[in-house]
Amino acid sequence: MAKSQKTQSDASSKSTRARSVPLKCQKCAMLDAAQAQVLHGTQGDGCWNPKVCYSRRSYARHRDRKNQQRNRQRQEVVIELLPPEIETFQELYYAVLVVYRESAAESVVHAISAQVWQGQIMVALVPPIHCVGMVPSQIHRYVKKLLELLENKYGIRKFAAQERLNPQLCPIRPCIHHQDAIYAAG
Repeated sequence: MAKSQKTQSDASSKSTRARSVPLKCQKCAMLDAAQAQVLHGTQGDGCWNPKVCYSRRSYARHRDRKNQQRNRQRQEVVIELLPPEIETFQELYYAVLVVYRESAAESVVHAISAQVWQGQIMVALVPPIHCVGMVPSQIHRYVKKLLELLENKYGIRKFAAQERLNPQLCPIRPCIHHQDAIYAAG
């Protein structure tokens, strides 16, 4: 009898827990759909199921953001919103590290850039440099040099945020992602 009660309590606790996405599906969600179908389709390990995979991949990619939005909406109902004093933050300098990188888990860093903001206005831009061919330690060294430059000029000791952009958006020319610019130059 105690065993059946234990099973019922286990079942009820499982239903209240958040739905977890298998690690394999989380990694698959970082690939684009064509890559995922090749890797997990009939030529791959055979686990691709179009009835399930599209929505599961979308769920895995967006669940953290959607949960955060839901939590904010719940809090907005309960919490009184107070207008911030923007003037006190207008003098604040902060930096954003911009990394041009594919969304796949093991992708290489294509290029790095930085932006310096004062309040809501961008005041400086460190132009992007290609990182293709650099090993991770060289990239980290470059980022440290960027931070040294930003600390000397603006008093910024670390990046406030990191933004990942697709390498297709890389503004550097010539670039391996923009073959038309390479052929036009040659």
